[in-house]
Amino acid sequence: MEKILVTTDQSINSRAAIRFAIKLAKQRKAELIILHVYHLLKPFKWSEQAFEEYAGNFRKKTVEELSSFIAEIYKAIEEPESNYQLVLVSNIDVADGIMDYANKHHCSYICISTRGAGALTKIFGTHTAKLISNSAIPVLCIPSNYHLKELKHILYASDMTDYERELDKVIAFARPIKASVEMMHISYPYEFAFDKEFMEAMLKKKANYTVSILKRERDITNALLEDIDDAIKISKPSLLVLFTHQSRSMFEKLFFPSNAENYSFHGKIPLLTFNKMENK
Repeated sequence: MEKILVTTDQSINSRAAIRFAIKLAKQRKAELIILHVYHLLKPFKWSEQAFEEYAGNFRKKTVEELSSFIAEIYKAIEEPESNYQLVLVSNIDVADGIMDYANKHHCSYICISTRGAGALTKIFGTHTAKLISNSAIPVLCIPSNYHLKELKHILYASDMTDYERELDKVIAFARPIKASVEMMHISYPYEFAFDKEFMEAMLKKKANYTVSILKRERDITNALLEDIDDAIKISKPSLLVLFTHQSRSMFEKLFFPSNAENYSFHGKIPLLTFNKMENK
């Protein structure tokens, strides 16, 4: 059974990811794990016994608060409280705590809320940016102002260097929820032009799933993110899929242009990222 891990810090911003994860787990018949990463500093003068007692009381109180917090979310989206696992993990680094738990427990996806528009850390937060850059497990980034919608249409942005392997992962996400898949390629003038209809027929045969093609020409006067934003306006997807390099080179090219704050698609639709290095 798939495991979907969603993180929360009990903030209002984290509600969007929990709502999304609840619905997604239900659609995919997956196990839902709600994770809270915390870190407690031991006062120098405290004994180990005193600190352990304090930590135990802290965990008990946090579980009670989180249980109430999650119950309110289930009620708000009119879903019965299904079987979910609430987990508390102690780690000085939140992102490391998330990745360690997700890897050890073989989670299929990590779901986390993002903050909105702005520079990289403001768009995603430092924890989310680190997850996207380093997690071997796919990361679902849900805008904090996102309102639940049915996942009907997935747009996969491809650089065509390894599209067959990448498409397998996209379709594995799309198939259980019966979402349509569109593969977008933003081409440069010097690239070999492929026949759209032939390509769609070939992909359907190989993947046993209908995949449409969205061809767009690269406008070198724009940042790459702006070209993707233009394509999103045409495709109107429910979710965008990107494959990122572990070195963060592609991610930085996308989100560090000087006018990145002017692009807003990341504040409107969920983003699913796969690590390209883990795609080999």
